[in-house]
Amino acid sequence: MSTLSSADWLDLLDSSRSLPPPLRACALLDGVWQAEPGWAASLPLGQRDRQLLELQQALFGPQLELLAECPRCGERLELALQVPDLMMPIQPQTSAEELTLELDGRTLRCRLPDSRDLWAAAQLAEEGQARALLMSRCLQAVDSRAEARAGDDALVALSDSALQTLSAALSAADPQAHTELALQCPACQHDWSEGFDIASYLLGALASWSERCLDQVHLLARAYGWSEAQVLALSPSRRARYLERVLA
Repeated sequence: MSTLSSADWLDLLDSSRSLPPPLRACALLDGVWQAEPGWAASLPLGQRDRQLLELQQALFGPQLELLAECPRCGERLELALQVPDLMMPIQPQTSAEELTLELDGRTLRCRLPDSRDLWAAAQLAEEGQARALLMSRCLQAVDSRAEARAGDDALVALSDSALQTLSAALSAADPQAHTELALQCPACQHDWSEGFDIASYLLGALASWSERCLDQVHLLARAYGWSEAQVLALSPSRRARYLERVLA
């Protein structure tokens, strides 16, 4: 993982701004690892999220501060989580990035979903259609005796129970891709679970940081006549000391 300067991060955030959120988070990983564009988007979702968690910790520390609202009484909860607590054990299937299952007398070969699959499925409003699209993209082939089919043709060849088993197998093989928080309301004791998306959280944290950074550039440039490059070249601690003088 490379170390990016403040200017590098601002450039990376600007260049990724036009992308949809799942792919925008992947563009950040491409930049951090100095990889070819699209590298992170091809990672299984669990691998991507693990790397985003590690990046969150490297940039902002291990603590995550979240807000939640009780669905029963509306009480607002303030949560403080630790990044290591959200790290799932690495699954052997996840590192292989492909699954082989025996269902209905057929051999199914499928890959784990990636960010591009997730974004394609998110374009469909109906949950069942989105799930079917996701599986059709991930299903590489259904081999039955001498015949082999892939994609949508393969889905047609499977029973409903086989499709449910396939969906469950994909989830079990990549648990890092589905982070659920078990919550309890302190006011009414209601228990519920809520999904946590590290991609959205990290993008939000970086958006807030970039606004603070630009505010600092604005104040110091106006006070001293420095360029953006000169202000960003200062270390955060040195920048803060100049800001104390400007704001005094």
